[in-house]
Amino acid sequence: MEKPLKNKWPLVGNRQVSDFLEKSVVAGNLASAYIFFGLKDLGKTAAAVYFAQTLLCQKHQTGVFAPPCGECSSCSRFSSKNSDSQNLEVTHGDFHVLRKKSDKKNISVEDVREFIRLLSLSSFLGSYKIGLIKEAENLSQEAANALLKTLEEPRLKVIIILTVSRLDILPKTILSRSQILRFAPVKFSEIHDFLMKEKNFTRDVALNAAKLSLGRPALAAKFAEDRDFHENYGVSADCFLNFFQQGIAKRFKNIDSLLAIRDSNEGQGEKVMEIIGVWRGLARDLLLLSAVSGNLAQNYNRLSDLEKISQSRQCFFWPKLLKKIDLAEDYVRANVNPRLVLEGIAADI
Repeated sequence: MEKPLKNKWPLVGNRQVSDFLEKSVVAGNLASAYIFFGLKDLGKTAAAVYFAQTLLCQKHQTGVFAPPCGECSSCSRFSSKNSDSQNLEVTHGDFHVLRKKSDKKNISVEDVREFIRLLSLSSFLGSYKIGLIKEAENLSQEAANALLKTLEEPRLKVIIILTVSRLDILPKTILSRSQILRFAPVKFSEIHDFLMKEKNFTRDVALNAAKLSLGRPALAAKFAEDRDFHENYGVSADCFLNFFQQGIAKRFKNIDSLLAIRDSNEGQGEKVMEIIGVWRGLARDLLLLSAVSGNLAQNYNRLSDLEKISQSRQCFFWPKLLKKIDLAEDYVRANVNPRLVLEGIAADI
């Protein structure tokens, strides 16, 4: 197991990332652009916010690394809620966040130009200007080109951080001008211990949430803390598992019901991406059961149902289904009708 976290970095695992950033601060060797790369819910946003808070802290000194004081006027504009990737709001004149608007398909070139304009203004506190682009794979082609121009001519004490879950979507020119830090899935034991010791959840709750998270600490915490989120996950899982004993008309009807009960404030594409993620995990478990055992199953509390289903198809069926689900995610990103994407998966079962 890794050494205990120091300096209060809001990370479970991925100590290599915090160590690298600390050493860069001490050496005074900061990049003008960073890409925090890894699956969702690994703590990329939390780490980016903490890094920004550290550099903007009014007690920050060059040549040393110290955690943000939490008391100065800069630190007071950050709070524990700021690390929540879904509800990130920081009111700070030197820290700006850009993300895709819920009613838009991507981050537009106009959004990026305004973001760049804000970063070009003088620092309010005579310190850094730091910008965070969340889920930068949502940049439109024009927006990515506009950002590239800024990366090609970096300004002194201006740092841009991009969080991404897929590097292949970003232009290679942006990748080549950025310091890429890779966030890896975290060991089950570390997440389990974190939920029990730091979050004070019971052993059973910690076990279930850690298993479901597949190495993603923020997702594990959400499973443990958010009952509605956990219940929605269960509804999506039940819908998928029921497909194997239903006719196609019933499957399509259940997809209609599933989409109807999801949070109406989200775009349908985002809802469907969440559902696809649930179905992918179940299909992975079915593949594991047909080839190995249930020890590595994400949905270990549904093993009896999964074992029955895994025996209902030939073993070569499960890799094909997983490939179909992976393609479905690409179709949603390509703006194919999300409902049709889910129906395409259901029709092939």
